[in-house]
Formats: sequence, structure tokens, C-alpha cells
Amino acid sequence: MKKLFASLLMSAALGACGPKHASFVKIDSAALGRVVIYRNGVAFYERHATVTGGVLTISVPRDRVDDFLKSLTVVDAITNKPLPVSIPRQQAGDGTNLEMHLQLPPEAAVNGRAEVILTYVTESPSWKPSYRVAVADKGQVMLEGWAIVDNTSGEDWKGVMVGVGSSSALSFKYDLWSVRQVQRETLQTDEKFAIAPPTGISPYGGTKPADTGEAMLAELGDDEIRRPEGHPQNDKSKSIAKKDEEDFDGIGDATVASAAPSAGPSNAPRMQQHAPPAPPASKTSRGSGSGGGRRKEVQANGADLARDQRVATGDQKMKSISQNLLHSDKTIVIEGYADANRNEGGNAQQRVTDRANIVRNQLIDAGVAPARIRIVTHVDAGNAERVRLIAQATPAAEKAGTNKNGDGDASPVGESHFANPMPMTVEKGSSAMVSMVRQKTDGEVVYLYDSESERGNDRFAFRAVRFRNPTDSTLETGPVTVYGNERFIGEGLTEPIPPKASAVVPYALDRQIIVDKNETEDNTLSRLVTLQRGVLTAEVQHIRHEKLTITNRLPQVAKVYIRHTVNKGWKLLEAPPAFERVGDAHLFEVDLKAGETKDVDISEATPMERTLDLTADVTMDMMKVYVQSAVGTPELKAQLEKVLGIHKKLIDISEEQTSVHRRLDEYRERMDELHGQILTLQAVKTGGDLMTHLKDKMKDISERVQKATIALVDDEEKIMLTRVQFQDAIAELTLPDVTQPTVTMKK
Repeated sequence: MKKLFASLLMSAALGACGPKHASFVKIDSAALGRVVIYRNGVAFYERHATVTGGVLTISVPRDRVDDFLKSLTVVDAITNKPLPVSIPRQQAGDGTNLEMHLQLPPEAAVNGRAEVILTYVTESPSWKPSYRVAVADKGQVMLEGWAIVDNTSGEDWKGVMVGVGSSSALSFKYDLWSVRQVQRETLQTDEKFAIAPPTGISPYGGTKPADTGEAMLAELGDDEIRRPEGHPQNDKSKSIAKKDEEDFDGIGDATVASAAPSAGPSNAPRMQQHAPPAPPASKTSRGSGSGGGRRKEVQANGADLARDQRVATGDQKMKSISQNLLHSDKTIVIEGYADANRNEGGNAQQRVTDRANIVRNQLIDAGVAPARIRIVTHVDAGNAERVRLIAQATPAAEKAGTNKNGDGDASPVGESHFANPMPMTVEKGSSAMVSMVRQKTDGEVVYLYDSESERGNDRFAFRAVRFRNPTDSTLETGPVTVYGNERFIGEGLTEPIPPKASAVVPYALDRQIIVDKNETEDNTLSRLVTLQRGVLTAEVQHIRHEKLTITNRLPQVAKVYIRHTVNKGWKLLEAPPAFERVGDAHLFEVDLKAGETKDVDISEATPMERTLDLTADVTMDMMKVYVQSAVGTPELKAQLEKVLGIHKKLIDISEEQTSVHRRLDEYRERMDELHGQILTLQAVKTGGDLMTHLKDKMKDISERVQKATIALVDDEEKIMLTRVQFQDAIAELTLPDVTQPTVTMKK
């Protein structure tokens, strides 16, 4: 064991005494003159060398030889002409470095000496930016930027001009040192045609196929999809034009009970035949006299409960999916499936399209950008009625902000270059700070309301500094330290700032600007597509309203910027007129006086396709807005105005009926009180006058009940008649053929 340990120590000692190789590109008699470090993982080196004998020896680490050969240039320092070089390939197979002997042509030397400049690119750590902003009270700030560079090259940078830069340049590795032998195919004598070569591969395409993988997010059965308010399959939608299931059910008993204390038998037969609907309070007692009715009611309630549970399961699936998709850039494909042999609920294509559109609208309501959603339908015999949600990788062209026409709207990649004004020394294994900018520029202290970002706040606006980039280069993403009155007041993080552009960087949360946010949504009809048996397919504008009530608690004027991002597929309708574009977001400017409160309205819309029940109250509300809008033909609007008039009449009668119901409830309560008082007075011998008075009161209220009941029956008859008129008007309603081109008359 001791002998083995001794041999290991000897081997280690011999290895330490062996030749050492530099971990950087080493060139004899070549001074390092300039280094520029880039953000994409490479650095540019420039060296000056005096070559004697026509040979320049270079030692290159094997892991950097490809970068070196890919970027090497050799130029005559006097004539500025490129010099050809030859590189011998005889190398030891086990070395960590390759020794290259660059052999210059004889004509390059003057008196046996040649002055050459060598440049090349090799791996290097990326530099890191950081900024300082000193605010003042005169509309200007002092902007200071530093770049932190790390010298991990293995050599000292002595008296070197150091710079940093960033650009849209691509960077990659490519094997140029290995010898490539091409195996050519031997053609047979019976070959008649040569095979054309394949298309060359560019750095953009690469040899790796694009990530087109997809993953299924969820599957929802037809009974798991919640139908929105106004949908024909939503039996909970409010509709005054539909007859309630409980109309005329047990009403006679409730009416007789309410009128029981009355002695007057007048109009009793009519009350029995045309009893009005009982008030809601009496609905719980209906059907108590029938065991079969009770069993049916329990069965119906059980079916409703099971259906609601399935819908709640679907809601939970959609909520989970939406939360995961908000911060994803993948395309969501909604695959709708329908059974071609099933006839109920409309034809299969209508069912599958409607179902997929409902799911699409739910995703949009949850904040998913409409442009990221695509619908695909499948109608085949035997298909299960369902929807599948698939996440697909976004094509590379779309990620880069371009489409097939090349007119993308992504932010441009900025160019930047900063150089230290004087040579500096950076020892190997150490870091240095390179000055990028120190200059006064336009700037001020403002407030930024940002409720969208991950670390944003929906209640208070951040204190922020707004400043302009005075340079001709992009200021890269980095931390910003803010000073004011010769003290530290906060720090933030900036996104890339293009040349001559402005940025707003939040650095403190002082809770001086309070924001109350109220979000609402509504839908307006923009185009009626189809109408079949009272079911309307329409394109609606789904509008989101955001009302911000902003209060300034400061004793001085405050400028507030509101950050609002309009996702692809949405269109801005209403917003403050003064704004700036920062990336995909708008910065809306609002000025507040000391102690002032202002309301700011921001609205945006996106088109949706919806299936609507024309008898639903919510559909009628949308029809009112549609008739008053500029869209639609006069003939169609005339039909709709007739329908709306009947619907308005129906509402008026129903409201009158509700008022009568309320009076009946009041009368009933008063009659119960009088009945109790009369029973009490029967035990008192001296209460004759009061008893007479109470009986007169009872008779008066009983007569009022009779009149109210008759009015209730009359209203019910009017409602039945008006409902028939409404259904008839709906049946006669026709839409113009939307497939025909619109003819525009020229003046």
C-alpha cells in the first residue's frame, strides 16, 4: 500500500514538472492591443506583431481552435492588405494546444521584418451592465453606466484598450480544423441522371428540426363546458319571454289561503279558474300533496346537481389551463369533435363550432391573447361530443416577431459599443469596470402604475425615474441605482433602452398615489350571421373596460404613467390621449394636482362568435344597442324594433305584475295581524267598538285582495298574449343573405 501511494505521488510530481500550456491564444512577440467583450459569449482580440524570418508561432487551445480559424485575419500594418498564411498540420495527438506556424510570403517582409495585425474572436464571459441615476429638480438627471468585465482568458491584459458591445450578431461553433474526407458514390453505367444536391443550410435554419412538438392540455366533455348567459342551452338564462315551469301550479290554493279571512264570496269562481302565480315565498310548499310530484322533483334536483358538478369540473380545468397559458408563448389549438350521426342540438358542424368558440371565449376572458388561439373542427360518425386543448410550440418566425410577409412588430435588437477612453490593465482572473456613459440627460421623478408585471402592484403606483438614453447605443438590461440629494433613494431594473429613447424605471413604493381599479365587460353585436328557429349566430365585440380612480396624496403635482399592454387580437378603443410605446406596452400619461382625484377609462375589444337565444333578456339588451348603431340594414332594424317593442311591453306588464304581488304580500301580512287581534278581543267583554273597527278593516283589506287578485289574473292573460306575439315576431324575423356582396352606390 505504501509503495502504491509513493508511486502516485511520483506520478503527480512528474506531471507537474511537464510542459504547461496556456489556456488562451498565445502568439510570440505579439502585443495585445484591444479587447472588445460582447454579450453573446465571445470577445474580439486585436494583436500587433513583428515577424522575423517569415514565421509566426501561435499556440491555440484545442477547444478554441475552431473559433480562431473561423475569425482569424492577418493584415499588413503598413499597406493594410491581407496576408496569406499557411498552417502545418503535423501535431501531436495528445496535446492540449495546437502549435500553428503562420508562414508569411517573402514579399511581406521589409529588411527581413514584417509588421502585421492579427484579429480573431474566441469564447469569453458576457459583460454585465449597471447604471446610476442622480435626480435633480430642474428636469435633468445625471446618467452613469458601467460595464463589468471578467478576464478569465488566462493572460494579463496590460495597457489594453478595453471595450464592450452588444448586437444582433449570431454566434456559434463550427468545426474547421478536422480534415473532411468526402465519400463519393460510384455511379453505375446504367445511370442516366445525376442527382441534384440538397439545399444548403444557413445558420438560421441549422441542422436541428424546429420544435414542433405538441402536448394535450385537457379534454372537456360536452357536459363540462359552461354555456354563457344567453346561450340556448343555458336554462338558467333570464328570459321574460319564456313561460315559467311553475306558472299556474298550485296557485289556486295560495290565492284562496290569502283571501281566507274575507267573508265576501264575490268573484270566487273567476279566482278559481284564473288564479295568478303565487308569490315566491309560497313556492316551497307546492306539490306537497302529491307523492309522484315529489319524487319527480327530487329526481330533477338530483339531475341538476350532477350536471352542475360536471360543469364545475370543467370550470376548474379551464381555470388551471388558463393560469398555465398566461406566461406561455405557445399556440393553443382547440380541437372540436362532433358526431355526424347525431341530429339533436343543431347540425354537427354548428355544434362543434359553437362548442369550440365557447372554450375560445373563456380563454380570452382569462387573459390569453386571441392571436394565440386556433380552432380546428372534426365531424365524423361516432365522434364523442367533446373539445381537446392542444399546446403547440410557436414557430421560430413568430417568436422572432415575423410572419410570412416579414412584417413583424417585435422590438428591434439594439446595437451598442462602448470603449474605455484610455488603456487599462486587467490581470488574469480579475474583473474590471469599463465606463460606458456619464452624461446629463433629460429626466424627472414620476410615478408608474404597473398592475401587469409579476412584481407589480394593483393598489399603489411606484415612484420611478424617467430618463432619456443620450447615447447612440442601446443600453442593455441591468440594475439601476437611484440617488437624490446626495443619498440613496432606491434601485430598480431597466429593460433595454434604444438610442435616444426614454425609459421609466420604478425604484420605490411610497404609497402616495392610490389607484382603485374596477374592471367590467360587455358585448355588442357587430354582425348577425345566421338565424334559425330563434337561435342567432352572431359576431360580437367583446369589450373590456378598466376604470382607474387615481388619487394624489402628495402636496405637489405628480405625473403618473399607466402601463397597459394590448395583447395581439385586441384593439384599443378608449384611453388617455397622451402616451408612449415601450415594447408591447402603452404608457399613458396622467397629470394630477396636489390632492386631486381623476378617473381614467381604458377600453379594448376583440371579436368573438357567439350563439344566442333570441328570447333571452341579455340578447334583447344587445339588440337594443345594435339597432341604435350604424351597422345593419334599415329593413333588418325595422324587424328588430318590432320585436324589441313587444319585449318592452312584456317587461312593463311583468313589472306591473310584480308590483301587484308585492301589494298582495303586504295585504296578507296585515290580514294575519288583524286576524290575531280579533281572536284576542273575543276574550274581552269591553272591546265591542274596537272589534267592529277591526272587522271593518279586515273587510276592506279583503276587498283589496280581491281586486289585486283580479288584476293579477288580467296581467297574466296579457303576458300570455304578449308572449305569443313575441314568439310570432321572432319566427318571422329574417336576416339578409350575408353571402351576397354588398353593393355600394357611388355618388
